[in-house]
Amino acid sequence: MAVDPFTFEIIRHRLDSINDEAAITLRQVSGSPVAVEANDLNTAITMADGTVVACGHYVLCQLASMNLVAADIMREYPDSPGFGPGDQFLTNDPYVGTLHQPDVVVVAPVFVDGRLVAWCGSSVHQFDVGGPAAGGMTFDAGSIFDEPTPLPPIRIVAGDRVQRDVERDFLRRSRTPRLNELDLRGQIAANRATSAAIQALCARYGADALVEVMAGLVTATEQQLRARLRELPDGRWRHVSYLERGAPQPDASDIYAVRLTMTKRGESLELDFSDSSPQAPGAINAAYPALVNFAVAALLIYLCGDLPWVPGAIMRVCRIRSQEGTIAHARWPAGVAMSTSSSCQAIRVCVNVCLGRMLEGSPVLSAHAMASCCSSGGGGGVFAGITAAGEAFAAMTLDELTGGGGATGSHDGIGSSGTTTSPGAACADVEVNESYLPLLYLRRAEVPNSGGPGRFRGGLGGLNIIRPHGIGSPVSILSFAQGLQHPAASGLAGGEPGRQSIYLVTDVPAALGMADGSPGPGTPVDWSLPSRDSAMRAGQAHIAVSQGGGGYGDPLTRDPQSVAADVSAGSVTPERAELDYGVALAEGAGGQWTADIDGTESLRQRLRRERLGGRRPAGQRAGPDPRTRPFSLAFRIDDEGTTSCARCGAVLAEGGQDAFARLVVRDAPVSSVAPWSAAYPGSTRFVIRRLYCPACAAQVDVQVARRGDPLLRTAEPLG
Repeated sequence: MAVDPFTFEIIRHRLDSINDEAAITLRQVSGSPVAVEANDLNTAITMADGTVVACGHYVLCQLASMNLVAADIMREYPDSPGFGPGDQFLTNDPYVGTLHQPDVVVVAPVFVDGRLVAWCGSSVHQFDVGGPAAGGMTFDAGSIFDEPTPLPPIRIVAGDRVQRDVERDFLRRSRTPRLNELDLRGQIAANRATSAAIQALCARYGADALVEVMAGLVTATEQQLRARLRELPDGRWRHVSYLERGAPQPDASDIYAVRLTMTKRGESLELDFSDSSPQAPGAINAAYPALVNFAVAALLIYLCGDLPWVPGAIMRVCRIRSQEGTIAHARWPAGVAMSTSSSCQAIRVCVNVCLGRMLEGSPVLSAHAMASCCSSGGGGGVFAGITAAGEAFAAMTLDELTGGGGATGSHDGIGSSGTTTSPGAACADVEVNESYLPLLYLRRAEVPNSGGPGRFRGGLGGLNIIRPHGIGSPVSILSFAQGLQHPAASGLAGGEPGRQSIYLVTDVPAALGMADGSPGPGTPVDWSLPSRDSAMRAGQAHIAVSQGGGGYGDPLTRDPQSVAADVSAGSVTPERAELDYGVALAEGAGGQWTADIDGTESLRQRLRRERLGGRRPAGQRAGPDPRTRPFSLAFRIDDEGTTSCARCGAVLAEGGQDAFARLVVRDAPVSSVAPWSAAYPGSTRFVIRRLYCPACAAQVDVQVARRGDPLLRTAEPLG
C-alpha cells in the first residue's frame, strides 16, 4: 500500500511519542535514583528485522545497537525457546548488544495478528549486577571472568507472565536486588505499554502502513544524510585519544590509544578504528556493540543534530571498521565492565573531533562543528561500604556529568553540561544522593580556568567534594576517572583542550582550601592515581573535578571584553586571562574587570612573536583568495592541491603535500594547564602540542601527544 504524506507524518510522530511515553513509564514504575534522577536509561523501537527507527533522548549510546540484540534472539532462538506475543528477553551481555554488564537491556517482539511488525526495548544502568566488586565493575580485572557474568538474552516474560525463576536468578547476583527489581519491572512495563500502543496504531492505520512508514523513515533519513555529506569537503581526518590502566609502567604498557581515521568521499563516510592499541587484560576495553553505540551516538549528535534521529539510517551510510582484539573492539573474554568510562569515551571524542574538523570546511554546515565535551571525569565512580545499620551499599553518583560542554564557532561551551551523547542524563541533586547514601556533599561548584581557551571558550568543569557521613567504616571508591595524566576533552580549530580531571582524597580542611584556590601554605598534596584500594575514611574528603569542554579557535582571537567578563564572573582568573588569551586587564569597582585594548594588542603581538621564536609575524589578509575554498577554519585549498593559511594566505603545501610538515610546533608539559598544577604519576609522558602558522603565528591545531611521538596529520584534503 502507499501511505500518503499526512498519514506518514502522523505515524512517524506517533512512534516518537510512544517511545517517549515508554521512558516515562519506565521511570515512574522503577523509582530508582539512577532511573528517576540521573536518567541513565533509554528506550527504542525497531523494525521487524531490528533496524532502529526511534530512540529516546536520554543516553543515546545505550541503544544504537538494539538491532544486534534483536538479531541475536532471532538467530539463536527461532524455535527453542522461540518468541511470540507477550514475550520479553533480558540481557546484559556486552558481546551481544549492551554497553557493559551494568546496562541491562529488556526487549520485546511486537506482533499484530500473528505478524512480527516491530521490536521495542529499553536499557537501564542498574546499581549492581554482581561480580567481585560492588557496582558491577572491577578496577583490575584480568578478563571478563573477574567481572559480573554476562547474561545472553533469556526470556524473562513468557506470554505476558514474568518468569519468576529467571527473575530470581538474575536478582540473586546483585548486592542491590530491591533496586534492580524496580528497574526490571519498569522495563517490562515500558515494553508492555509500547507494544499495546503500536498495536493500537496498527488497528487504526493498518500493520502494512506501520511497516511502510518505518521503512520509509529509514530511507528518507538515509537520503538526507547522504545529501549532507555531499555538501562537505572530501578528506581524511585523524585523532588519537589516550587512556590509562593502572600505575605507570616503565615500558608504557599502561597507556592505550584509540585511533580513528575518518574518510569522507562523496556521500559515504568511513570510521576506521583498526589502528587502536591491542586490548587490555580487562575492564577498559570496548566490545563491538559498545563501539557501534558510541560511534553512532556521536554521529547523531554532531552530524545529524537537525535531522531525524534514526540510527538505522546511519548504519546504511557510515561504515565502521575495526580490528578485533583491540581496545576499541575487544575479543572475548576481555573484560569490558568499565568501557563506558574509558575506551567508549575515547571513541566518542575521536568521532566528535574528526566530524568537527570536517564540518569546519563547509560555509553552510560549520555551525554544527563543536569541540569535545568532557570525557570521564573525576566525579565518575562507585561508592560502597557498610552503613551504620550494617547494610551494604553500592551506588554510582554520576557526578562526572558536571563536566563542561565543547565550544562552537559562535558560542562558548555550556558549563557543567555533561556528555553530549547523553543529552537527557544528569547528575542527581546532592540532596538526593545524600538521602540514600551515607555521604555528605561539602561543595559542588564550577572550576575557574577549566574550560579550554579559544576564540570561544569551553564550558567549565564541575567540582564535587564529598565526605563520609554517619558511619565509622571506610567508604571504598572505584573511580572511573580518565584524563588525570593529560587533558581528554579536545579543542577544535586551534582551540585548547578542556583542562584535566582531578581525583584526590585528602583531609577535609585541605579539600576545602583547594576548592577556594589553594590547599594552604606547606600543605602536601598526594597526587596518587586511583587504585582498587582507594577509600576515604573519617575526617577525609574526596575531591573530584570533571574536565571542562574544549575551546574553539585561536585563544588570541577571543574578544577581549568577553575575557574581561569571564574574569569578572570568576570563570577565568586574571593570570590565565593574560597567559591563555593575551588580554591586559584593568580592575574596576566592585570586582569588575575591563580589557585594556591597547595593552591587549601589544601583549598579543608579543605572544605571537614568541610562538615564532622571536620573528615578527605576518598580518591578517584582508580577504580570502578567490581561487581558494575553505577546508577548515585554519586552511584553504585550491584545485591544484595547494594548501594555504586561512588567516594570512601563506602557502603551506603544494601538490597535495603535508601542510602540517611546515607548521611551527611547540610542546608544553600538561601540568602547565592542569587545575592546581596537578602532577599525577605518568603525566610527564604527555605534552600539549601547539601548531602555528609559520608566517602569521595563528594557532591552527592543538594535540595531546605522548612525548616524542611524531606529529599527527589531523586533516588531509582528498582530490
